[in-house]
Amino acid sequence: MALIVGIDLGRKSAHDTTILRRETARQVGKGFRFTSTVEGMERLWKRIEAVREKDEPVEFVIDSPGRAWIPVASALKARGVPVYRPSVYRINHLRKAGHKKNKTNRIDALTLARCLLNYPEDTEEVFLPAGDQARLDQLVRQRDRVADAIRRQKQRIQDLCEAINPGLLPAMGDFNDTQAGRAFLRTYLDPRKGIKLGKKRLFRFFQKHYRLDMELDKSDAIFAACKDAVEWYRPVREAGLIPFDETLLQEQMNWELDQLEWEETRKKDLEAQIRKLNKKLDPQGSVISLPGIADIIGAGVRACIGDIDRFDSLNKHRGYAGFYPSSKGTGDHRVSGVPISKMSSNRYKHYLYLAAENAYKWDVEMAAFYHRRRQAGHKHTQAVCAVANAKLLPRIHHLMKKLKEAERTNAQRPHYVFRDLSGNPISKSEAKAIIQAKWGDVTYS
Repeated sequence: MALIVGIDLGRKSAHDTTILRRETARQVGKGFRFTSTVEGMERLWKRIEAVREKDEPVEFVIDSPGRAWIPVASALKARGVPVYRPSVYRINHLRKAGHKKNKTNRIDALTLARCLLNYPEDTEEVFLPAGDQARLDQLVRQRDRVADAIRRQKQRIQDLCEAINPGLLPAMGDFNDTQAGRAFLRTYLDPRKGIKLGKKRLFRFFQKHYRLDMELDKSDAIFAACKDAVEWYRPVREAGLIPFDETLLQEQMNWELDQLEWEETRKKDLEAQIRKLNKKLDPQGSVISLPGIADIIGAGVRACIGDIDRFDSLNKHRGYAGFYPSSKGTGDHRVSGVPISKMSSNRYKHYLYLAAENAYKWDVEMAAFYHRRRQAGHKHTQAVCAVANAKLLPRIHHLMKKLKEAERTNAQRPHYVFRDLSGNPISKSEAKAIIQAKWGDVTYS
């Protein structure tokens, strides 16, 4: 006998709770609500004890809105009971299967309990990091948010440029991310000002702010873009239909650049903290010895995995990552080319993809696997996902298992060994040379 308690967490309201008995799959008693307070937690346990039989185990299933699940999960795990979280994909589909037109907090709580009952393989036990692992997780999450903010900031800067000077960014290319490029955007966003400056003085402006030797062709291309923009808006200006104020647009650009530079400074600071903590957690650099994994991606992988011991098999680790294609077929017929599964950890999939995109360029076996996939007709993204799932993930799993065992026994920490296609150990540079010689000139349409 066992009880399954489904808790639909409320961010601004009380948490709705439903209790199921595993053997009968039926609800026990009525649903109820409690809050994230000491009194609320005591109310939860009183309601459970009222229907609980002697020594009957209790399992909890919660959802994960924002970070509201952390207080409840930590309080429950402190009492020594298992706490699970199903994937959002599984919750949505199971709820719609039972209540197609209705959605309430009580229905969601019942759905959560049924996820553990019907789909235990898609319902992972909650892992709460502690100490340095918790700090690493926080730093990695914050760095991801800052990187996303930088991406959005650059998109807004691009939008402002396209509004007033459509040809500027194509003419600048990557130059707009340099100190000289940003100095130009801060002063001469209005193309009329750039034209008024003239070619020679514009070139001297770039030379003054650029650390390298400025190319005259680049300066001339930017000047030509400004000239073209002035001509483009000439009839619009003469008709009195200019849809923006150049002065306000320049002020907005300066504010966006200030924000961007602040976010970039913050990102560098976070990455320095991550590298320092990486060194403390992994002084011999075992994790970053893997192909395609450096400090930042390595920290992301460690933060997503948490404790490797919670995966007692590679299949469970694969299930957590969710880096496999959906399956579709009937009888002996199977449909190929179906999308990748959307279940499990999106953050982990992101880091694994980034790592795999570099790993096949350094590891000979991964390179051979990648090119076999491409020759079979797979696109680049499909082949990289296959490398991540079939080759990189097992290496991460086994290395971290050995690393954990070495920590327990105070043995020498393992490192990844590069090998050729015959299995002979080689250096990283030798692996790169083999890949370059064998597949360096290969292209795919």
